[in-house]
Amino acid sequence: MSASPAMCGRARRQLHRKSLVVGIVILAIVAALLGIPAVFAQSSSGVMGGMIAVLLFTSTFWIVALVLVIVGVLGEVKARRINREDWATATALAEHAEELLRQPSGAAYTSGAVIRMDPHRVLEVERHFDEKTAGEARGTLMHQFSMFGQSFGVGYAVGNRTSVGSSVHSGAIRGMSDVHLALSSTTRHDLMGDALFALFETRDSSGAADTLRVTALSNGAVLEWINGLVEQTAQQFGLDTHSGVTVRSYAQRLAAHFAPADVSYLSDRLHLALAQDKRGEQTPVIAVDGVRSGRGAVVATSARIGDADDLRIFPTAFPAMWGHAVGGALTAASAPAQIGT
Repeated sequence: MSASPAMCGRARRQLHRKSLVVGIVILAIVAALLGIPAVFAQSSSGVMGGMIAVLLFTSTFWIVALVLVIVGVLGEVKARRINREDWATATALAEHAEELLRQPSGAAYTSGAVIRMDPHRVLEVERHFDEKTAGEARGTLMHQFSMFGQSFGVGYAVGNRTSVGSSVHSGAIRGMSDVHLALSSTTRHDLMGDALFALFETRDSSGAADTLRVTALSNGAVLEWINGLVEQTAQQFGLDTHSGVTVRSYAQRLAAHFAPADVSYLSDRLHLALAQDKRGEQTPVIAVDGVRSGRGAVVATSARIGDADDLRIFPTAFPAMWGHAVGGALTAASAPAQIGT
């Protein structure tokens, strides 16, 4: 493990270097004063007596200085220990995050909670495009205030040229503010980022007709979800630590690696299947994998149309994969300390 390039903010808050410097300076002054008897005393007993006298007269100073030095040294030790452990954790987190990025993205789309559904026919398909709003607010702020106060003073002369006086002042500030703002905004639909709602005809266990509601988040929403999960982990470590900053630096990379890219294409293919069915044409076989979200409803994780490759919709296994990576990093970072104890 390489050495930390700098001390993290959490470790720096443990430092008391001003106390350490002041304590050392005072102790150096006391040490210099202790050398005076050695220069001017005529005998060894005189030197010893002079040193004892200096220590007695400066006892307040060197005791306070000793306390300051102890506080400073303990702060240095604690700060270096925190920084060393934090850097070890950050290194382990980086290694496990890189290992996670080497895993195929498709591994995040299968888990024990995923079930496979084979609906028979598409009944309805709807798109829900993401919306992005951008704008600005312009205006003016006017504030008026007034101050009311009173003072009382007493003075008297002492001697010929000296006087002593005292006064008391109290006041209050009153005011009001006027804000005039104009808001200008524009909302645009992200035509490449659509969520999906689809209704399928299916069969239950007895062979009777039933329905299956399939929903899917947009690519952008899943991307933000992954990014937010990693950001939340970074916040738990603290952005004043090497660990938190390291985790945060992987948020966009992990989101880009595991985020889906096939929701819009699945929506297009389902619309095509619906149009084919209305024209009386043969429609491809559609299979949907998902997590149950209610009776007759699933959140799609992947889908397959005909003999084509699986379409990745929602990485339901990513939280478990990310938690395993973080847990493994924490175990790896604490292992050397446990062996050394």
